[in-house]
Amino acid sequence: MLCLNDLADVAAAISDPDLDTDLRTLIAHRGWQAYADHPSHLNEDTRIVVVQAGDTPDVINTALGFAITGDDVEDPPYDRLDDHGPWFEIVYRRRSEPDTVVFVENGPGTELGVHYLCLAHFWTEVGGR
Repeated sequence: MLCLNDLADVAAAISDPDLDTDLRTLIAHRGWQAYADHPSHLNEDTRIVVVQAGDTPDVINTALGFAITGDDVEDPPYDRLDDHGPWFEIVYRRRSEPDTVVFVENGPGTELGVHYLCLAHFWTEVGGR
């Protein structure tokens, strides 16, 4: 689990050679986009959370501040869900709170509830055509 709350966190993540290259590119793009849109501190307008293989529902929900998986799912509506191959991107825009960008690893070790949330979004689109 990564929680990137300011531009220093974003800079550290994109320069971490142990992170997946695709993830670093996505983080850099969203970090730059957030900064360009609002040159204030990242955590005032946007925060980035990365859900990785092995993260539990409690860890995920605590990091987000609302439940998207597990027994206490609030099922908050997301504004956008994109498939970037090895990573999904979920964007939540909630009133009077920073936007939350969640990158979810698309792999077998990812927590089932949040992985299903991502996969079901695209299954519905494909099945509905």
